Formats: sequence, C-alpha cells, structure tokens
Amino acid sequence: MIIMTGACGGLGSYLVECLGRDFEIIGTFHTRKPTATNRAVGFHQVDVSDAGSVERFVGAVAEKLQRIVLINLAGISLDGMGHKLSEAKWDLVLNTNLKGTFLMCRAILPFMREQGWGRIINVSSVVGQMGVPGSVAYSASKSGILGLTRTLAAEVVMKNVTVNALALGYFDVGMINVLTPELQDQIKARIPMKRFGDPRNVEQAIRFLIECDYVTGSVINMNGGLL
Repeated sequence: MIIMTGACGGLGSYLVECLGRDFEIIGTFHTRKPTATNRAVGFHQVDVSDAGSVERFVGAVAEKLQRIVLINLAGISLDGMGHKLSEAKWDLVLNTNLKGTFLMCRAILPFMREQGWGRIINVSSVVGQMGVPGSVAYSASKSGILGLTRTLAAEVVMKNVTVNALALGYFDVGMINVLTPELQDQIKARIPMKRFGDPRNVEQAIRFLIECDYVTGSVINMNGGLL
C-alpha cells in the first residue's frame, strides 16, 4: 500500500501511473484535481499543512493501511530574495513542504510501528543543498526535510521502518515546465550531464527503497552531477 501526497502534480501523476501497476495507491491532492484513470488509485483531498485535515484523511483510510509506503511528494515553490520575501509566502512554503511532511509522518508512523514494517520516502531537492538565490523559502523547507528524515530514521530503526530522502535535481516533468525555454537552457548548461533527468529514475529509486531493508537515514542525490 502506497500513500502518496502531491499525487496529482507532474511527477506525482507519472509515479501514480508507473507504481500503480504493482501497488495499491492512495493519493492526496490539495488544489490540483486528479486526472489519472488508474483504478488502483483512490484520491483524497488533503491539506497536508493542516493537522486536522491530515487526521481526517488517515481516519478515512485507516482500515486499508497495511504494509505502508509513505511518499511525501507534496510541495510548492514561491520565489523571492531573502530580504524581500513576505512572511506569508515563507509560511505557506514551509508549512506545505516541511510541516506537511512532518504531519504526514506523524500520522502514519504509529501504524508502521505497530505493524513492524514501513517505508517513508521524503522528497527533497538539490536546491536545499546548493543555495540558489531567490529560493530562500523553498531551499529552507527542502533542507529541513533532510534533517527530519535522518532524525525519524534514528527513532524508528528498531521497528523495521526505514526513512530515506530523494534529493531531486531538474527532471523532464513537473515544475520545470513552467519555466521559459531560455531559462531551461540556462539550467541545463549548469548540469554536468547537460540534460534534465528522466522521471523513470525516480520510480526506480522508490522501488529500490521499498525493497531494501538496510538503507535508512540516507539521502539519494539525483541531479545529473550538480553536487
């Protein structure tokens, strides 16, 4: 059973289609409504930044939660330099990306601990490792996810629950498509491989982390050599 937040975004939709061939998936969305037709998917509208919304969601699906894989993919990015970014934008990004990941982990971990098995895969970003001007809130949120991942992994290591993170670079799906072709070319020029990633790599990493029981507290960097 996979629970995937942000399942209706560009990367989320791709992963739902691929992973849905082999796993039952419960996907969450907030504003972007589902378009996937995969019958293995049950979609729920959830505001991951709101504890009450998360708790209601988990209560609604509790009877189905067995051998759980939680993929925390939900996230937003609002650009702004540190000396100009509004507090409202900062709060929105941090609450969605970092607090939302925490709330979902907090809600699902009791099931994993009781069952003696679980996989948590948190999606971070190369932006949280590099320091990209104009991304102060997004960078802080994604960097925070790495600390959250390592700490949770240490807390549940004896419960047969692994907690890992994927630090993604730039892929041919999702947020990259809102950029102009000129800006995309500039980004590609900075990537040692000179191209965006194939999202199939993300799917393969997720499948590896689901099967592997000796990797926890780790960050898998997937960025074409940016670091």
